[in-house]
Amino acid sequence: MRVVSVNDVRGWLAEKDDLGELTGGMGAHDPAGWLDEVLGLPVHLHAAMRHLLTAEADADAEGAPPAPASMGRLASIPFVSLCRGLLLPLSGLSQEKAAWVLRIQAPPPPNTAEREALIRDFLRRDSAQLGLDPFTRLCCVLGDPFGGRAAGIQRDSLITLLQSLQMRTRREMLDQLARVGDVSVLFAEHAGVAHREPKLTAAEVLFALRALPDLGRTDKLAVLRSLLQRCGRVEAWCLARLVQKKAGFGMEVQGPVLARALADVFQADPEQVAHAMALSDPFRVAHLLATEGAAGLREVQLQPLVPFRPALAGGKASENRSYPTWVERKYDGIRLLLHKSTDAHGTVLVAAYTRNRQDWLELARGLSASVRALPVRNCIIDGELHGTIIRADGPRPAGVYEVYKALQGEATRAVQLRFAAFDLLYLDGHDLTARPLVDRRGRLAAVVGPTSMFPLPVPIDVSLGQQAANHEEVNRLYEHFRAQGYEGVILKDPRSPYRLGQRDPTWMKRKPEVTLDLVIIGAVFAVTEKRTAGMFGSYVIAARDRNGEMVDIGDVAGLDVERDRELQQVIAREGLITGRRVTRQSASGERSGIELRPFLVVSVRFEDVLKDTTTGELKLRGPKIVAVRSDKGPDEADTIGTLESLYVGERLR
Repeated sequence: MRVVSVNDVRGWLAEKDDLGELTGGMGAHDPAGWLDEVLGLPVHLHAAMRHLLTAEADADAEGAPPAPASMGRLASIPFVSLCRGLLLPLSGLSQEKAAWVLRIQAPPPPNTAEREALIRDFLRRDSAQLGLDPFTRLCCVLGDPFGGRAAGIQRDSLITLLQSLQMRTRREMLDQLARVGDVSVLFAEHAGVAHREPKLTAAEVLFALRALPDLGRTDKLAVLRSLLQRCGRVEAWCLARLVQKKAGFGMEVQGPVLARALADVFQADPEQVAHAMALSDPFRVAHLLATEGAAGLREVQLQPLVPFRPALAGGKASENRSYPTWVERKYDGIRLLLHKSTDAHGTVLVAAYTRNRQDWLELARGLSASVRALPVRNCIIDGELHGTIIRADGPRPAGVYEVYKALQGEATRAVQLRFAAFDLLYLDGHDLTARPLVDRRGRLAAVVGPTSMFPLPVPIDVSLGQQAANHEEVNRLYEHFRAQGYEGVILKDPRSPYRLGQRDPTWMKRKPEVTLDLVIIGAVFAVTEKRTAGMFGSYVIAARDRNGEMVDIGDVAGLDVERDRELQQVIAREGLITGRRVTRQSASGERSGIELRPFLVVSVRFEDVLKDTTTGELKLRGPKIVAVRSDKGPDEADTIGTLESLYVGERLR
C-alpha cells in the first residue's frame, strides 16, 4: 500500500494535460475546494477544465476530430487585453465614465463604422494568434459567454456574491447600488487595484463562464468569486457585464453588422448570412459556416412554428424616388406573424409571434380559431393586430398602447380586435420571400379572402392600399388614411423581395412627426464660440409624473440667438432662477448650468424614446425644441405615462 501525498499529486499535475485523470477518482464529491486550498488550483480553472473535458468527450462521441489538449486551450491573450481591446470599446462607455469608474484614460467610443471594423478584425483574426476559437470570439462580440444558454445568474446573485466578500448587509449593498446605478461599477470598486499578477487569460475566464449553466447556484458563485478575486478594475467591470450579457453590442440592434462580418470572415454572401441569422441564432449560423461553409446555410430554412425576425421599414417616404410604388395604410397596432402548421394526420398547430419571437397567441382571445380557419395547410402571414374603439360619437381606431392594454386585460374601454394581413411569406411548403411583393400580395388575397364569408372571432383582412404613380398620388392616399384616423402610410416597392430580419430600404414610413410638450427645469451654459449660439447651449427638460412632480428626462439642444434671448427674458421676468447650480455630463465633459423653477413649456420633436436598462429611466433620442408653448402651464405638460406608452408602442409595431 502506498500513501499518496500532496507533492505526488502536484507532480502528476505538472506532467499531465488532462485534469480528468487526476480528479476522476477522488470520490463522488466535488474536489474543487480541495484543489484550490491544497494544490493552488483555482476553482474557476477547475470548472473550465471540467467543461473542456466534457466538451471533448461529447465531440469524440459524435466522431468529431480530436481537440487540442485541454491545458493548452487555456493559453490565450490576457483577459485584460480582451477587455480593453474589444469589450470596453463595444460597451460605448464614455471617456468621463471610464475615468470615474475604471480610473483609466480610455479612447472615445468608436462610431458605427469603427465598431464594425473592430468586430470584423476580431472575428477574422487567426485562432492561434489570440488563443480563442471562432465560437468563443463570437461569444465575446455578442456579449454572451454562455453560447446562447441560460446561466441562471441574475443581478441579485451578483449582489449576494459581493455581500459575502465585503461582509455587508443586503440593505447596505442595495444602497450602494442605488448610488452608482450599475452592479458592474460595484464589481470594479471591489477589485480596487488596476491589475493583479499573474494575469487571467481570456480563455480561462470565458471557459469558466461557459461552464456556469451546468453548475448549481453555490458552485456558480464559487466560480465567480474565484474570478473576481483575481481581477483588476477593468477586468471586474467587464466580468460583471459578461455575466449579465451586457458586454457585447447586442444582436437585436446590430444584427446586420454581424451578418456582414461573418460573411467577410467565411467568404459567404452577406444576404444569405443575414437571411440565415433571421431564421436561426448567430451561434448556429457561425457553426455551419465554420464546418460546412456557405453551403451549410441551406439547412436553415423558413418553416411554420419556427419564430424569426421580420422585415422592418428602413426609410422615410420623402426619400422615395421609385414609381410606381405600393402605398399601404399604416395601422397603429402590434406586429404579429401568424403561423399555421398541419401534419400528415391533419393535426393543426398555430402561433402568433411578435417581432421579438414571443408567441402571443393566448393573449389575443379568439385569434387561434381565426388562424385555423385559413383555407391552407401551412402558411406564415405577416401583419398587424389592431383595433377599433366604439364611442358615442362613432368608432375610432385604437392606438397601439390601447391594443396592448386590451391584450393584458387592463383596457379601460372595449377594443374590437382585427388582424390586417399585409404579406404572405410561406405557403404549403414553399418559401415565398424571394418573390416580388406584387406576387406575394396576390397569393395573400387568395388565402385570406375566403375568410370574409365567415364570422371569425378576430376578423382577418388584407391590409388596404393602392398603387401610386407619383408623389402627388402618395400625398392623396396619405391624407385619405389620416382622415380616417390611421397613423399614416407605408410605401413599398412592388418588385422587392421580403428581407427577413433587416430594415428594408424599400419600405418607407410616412406619419406625422411626434412632439411632446415638456417643461424646462434647467439651463446649461454654452461653451462654443460660434456667434450664432445663445447664452445657453442646452436645456434640461422634464415630464410630469402621476403626482405632478417633474421628472428629468434629459437635455435638449439650445436655440438660435434670437429665440434664446426670448427665453432669457422670460426667465428673468418670471424669476425662474432658483439660485442652485446644476452640472450635466456631455461628450466634452462636465458642463455647468442653473436650475429653473418649472414654468416654461416647450414642444420637443424627437426620434425615439429610450429606456436605460439599468435604472429604467426614460430619455429622448435626438430631441429638438420646435416651439415655445406660452399658452400652456407646467400642469398641462405631457406625462411620463405618455413617454411610457410611446416606448412600448414603438417596440410592438
